[in-house]
Amino acid sequence: MPPSSESSRSGTAVLFSAPGLSVVALVLFGLFASQVAAVLFPLQLFDPAWQLRLAGTLINTAAFPLLGLALLQIAAELGPHDPLLKNRARLCAQLAVAAALGFLLLLPLQTIAGLRTSRTANNAQAARIQGAEAKLKALRQAVAGAASNADLNQQLQKLQGPVLGPADIAQPLPLLKAQVTAVLDQAALQISSEREASQPRTPLLLLPELLRNGIACLALALGFAALAVRPGSDDSLLQECQEGWGWWQRRLERRRAARRGGAGALAAHLRELGRGDRDS
Repeated sequence: MPPSSESSRSGTAVLFSAPGLSVVALVLFGLFASQVAAVLFPLQLFDPAWQLRLAGTLINTAAFPLLGLALLQIAAELGPHDPLLKNRARLCAQLAVAAALGFLLLLPLQTIAGLRTSRTANNAQAARIQGAEAKLKALRQAVAGAASNADLNQQLQKLQGPVLGPADIAQPLPLLKAQVTAVLDQAALQISSEREASQPRTPLLLLPELLRNGIACLALALGFAALAVRPGSDDSLLQECQEGWGWWQRRLERRRAARRGGAGALAAHLRELGRGDRDS
C-alpha cells in the first residue's frame, strides 16, 4: 500500500477517535457554560431585562452543547468498550431531557419577559416626560409669582431651573422674567418634540424578534429531544413522543370508528323498525 494511503487512514483514525471526540465535546460544553455564566450572574430572577438577556444567550449558544452531545454519543459508539465514555454519554443524554423541556418553557418565558420589558420602557418614558412637564409648570409659576430678582433666583435654584448670573440678577425684574420665560418656552418645545418622537412601543414591534426566538426554541427543543434519553429507557425522548402521538391518534381513530359503528347500528335498527311498521 502506498505511504500516502496509510498516512491518510491514520489521520482519519486520529480525527475520529473516540477520546478526541469526547474532548471536543467537553470543550463545547465549557464554551457554553462560560457564555451563560457571564450573563447569569448576578442573579436577577424577577427582572424581565435579565430574563431576556439570559434567554437570548441560551438560544444563541445552544448549538455548542447540542453539537457536543452529538459528538459525545458518536464517541461512545466508536469506543464501545470504554466505560467512561459510555457513562458520560448516558449522563449527558439524560441531562438533555431537561434541556429539551427547558427550551420549551423558554418560549413563553421570553415572550412574557419581552412584553413586560416593553411595558416598563413605555411607562418609564411617559413618567419622565410627565415629570419634565410638571417641573416646567412649577418653574413658570415661580417666575410669575416672584416679587424680586432675589426671590426669583431663590425659586429657580430651589426647583433646579436655569442658573442666573450676576449680570442677569442686576436687570430689571420684568426683563429678567421675560428672559427666563423665553428659556422655559424653549424647554417646552423640546419636551413637546420629544413626546412626539418617542411614541410608545407597541407589542407588534416585538413580533419579529419573538417569532424568531420562538422558532429557535422549538428547533432546539426538537434537537435535544432527538438526543435525550430518559433514565431506564432505550429510546430517545423524540421517539417516545412520536410513539405517544401515534398511540393517541390510534385511540382517536378507534373512538371515531366506534362512534360510526354505533351510529350505523342505530340507523339499521331504525330501518328495521320502519319496515316492521309498514308490514303491520
